[in-house]
This record gives sequence, C-alpha cells and structure tokens, in this order.
Amino acid sequence: MSPSSPARGVEGEDPSPLAPEWRRWLVENLLRGTSTRELVASLEKAGVPAEKARRAVEAEQQEPFVAGALRAVGMQRKLEGLLDVYAELFQQTDVPPRVDRHDALMPAGFFERYYFQNLPVVLREGPSALRSSQEWTPARVAERLGERESRHACCVPLFEDSRLESLARELSSPRGFAAEDVRACEPRLWWEPVGTEVPLRASRRNVLLAQVHGVRQLQLVPAFELRRVAASSPEEADTPLCLDVELSPGELLLLPVGWWYGFKAPGGGVAVSFEAFALPEPNVTWDSDAEPLPSPLPPRD
Repeated sequence: MSPSSPARGVEGEDPSPLAPEWRRWLVENLLRGTSTRELVASLEKAGVPAEKARRAVEAEQQEPFVAGALRAVGMQRKLEGLLDVYAELFQQTDVPPRVDRHDALMPAGFFERYYFQNLPVVLREGPSALRSSQEWTPARVAERLGERESRHACCVPLFEDSRLESLARELSSPRGFAAEDVRACEPRLWWEPVGTEVPLRASRRNVLLAQVHGVRQLQLVPAFELRRVAASSPEEADTPLCLDVELSPGELLLLPVGWWYGFKAPGGGVAVSFEAFALPEPNVTWDSDAEPLPSPLPPRD
C-alpha cells in the first residue's frame, strides 16, 4: 500500500524527530497498513535523512496509543480477510449464485439447508388464506392505517396497534416453519404504497417474509459483503455481490440474519413477517450498533 504525501518539513528531536503534521501523516499511513520500508522510503524522498526517518517510524510504532490502534486495526483486517474468503467460496460454483425456490420444501430441509446455513430461500407455499381475506386487501389495509400513514412505506407490529386488530385476528403462522404461537412470532405488517423503493438495510434477525399482495423486487446482499456495503463512500469499496429475487403473492422468503436487503414495490405491496421459528432455540440477533467490550486489562506493576 503506497503512502500519501506528507505535509511539510522536519523539526524537533523529542519524542519524534518529525513535526506534528508529519507525525499525523505517519500514523495515518501506519493504520492504513503501509509497510515500514515504504514509509521510510517516502520520508527519504521528502528530504528526511535515512536514520532520522527510521527513528521516526519506530517512535510512532512504540507510542502506546498507536500500538493499541494497530492491534485493533490488525484484527479488523483479519476478519475482513476471512469474510472475503467466504465471498470467494460462495461464488465458486458451476452456476451463478442465486436464491433457491421450492414448491414443497419440508421444514427439516428448510432448517438444515437454509436457516442454519445462513442462506435465503423462497417457498411457494405462503398464507393463501390472507390473500382471499377482505381484511388484507390493499384498500382495507390502507384504510386501517389511515390516509396519512398509508402514503409511506411502514412496518408495524400487528399485535401492538389497535388499528390492525381485525388483521391480527385472521393471522396464523406458517406451520412447521414459524412458531405455532403467532403472537410469539412478533408478526409485522409490511405496507408499501405504489412506487415504493427501500434502500439496503441490515436484517438483524432471521425473518420469514410472506407476500400477501403485490410484487416485491428484492436485492439481497450476503453477510460476508459487510465491508463493501458499509464503506463510507463508493470509491472506498468494490461493488458488493447482489442477488435479485422477485417475491409474488403467496410466496415466503427467508431473510437470513446479517444479510442486507432492499426492495422496490412498483405496484405497492402488503406482506407480513414472522421472527420466531419452529425450533427449541430462540432466534438470533445481530446488534450491528453494539458497543464492543473492553479487552482484558494488562497486569498491574
């Protein structure tokens, strides 16, 4: 990795032979992963004597705050490298990566091949009763939400909103896939008016999404693409792998935890999601905003 250019001149001998502007440049490039050899060479080209350049790099590397930062950045690079390995393996198949579809997948196959493998899948055996219900028609759902809220896409807990009581009464969970107690599934109504476009967002839990009305055009990005999705600017990352899938009325989609999803609903849409599954273990949660715990304290003198 080639270092960027330093700002200006050399001064002082303690604790570093470089001026503050140069020290900031040096620390920045150390954290970027630039090698000591390249940094020394760049300083020499800028007019810093070879011995002074080597002492300057060593001085920054020995600073406690820099050493700690280098360890943290090093671990981040290892984790990113591991995610890149998963990305390469995912694409080393005879056919392009895609989202599988099944007309009649048994629950055992659903959990073994997709849920536990952190892979999405479409099931063509969704809640047909809701599609024929008068309460779940787009017009009736919009009426329940009210004129103001129905103008925008929303995701509303069904059992926590009195306006949706009639919808919740008709709801049952997908047998064998979601928990039998529909209230325990924490179902949510997904509503999209005509022309809705939702940008990428993280799925923080495993979600089983049942499309009731309308067609949903989804873009799914695997969890191992985190580094590319979370880049602060498009120039800093490659384009992440994205899988396109269309969800029609009567179909179910497993959104795996840690994956990213965005979608369009050109004609509007109504769906319901479930977040508890027919398993003894509870659903898992990815807290992407969690504060990291401190590392172990060093030994006392």
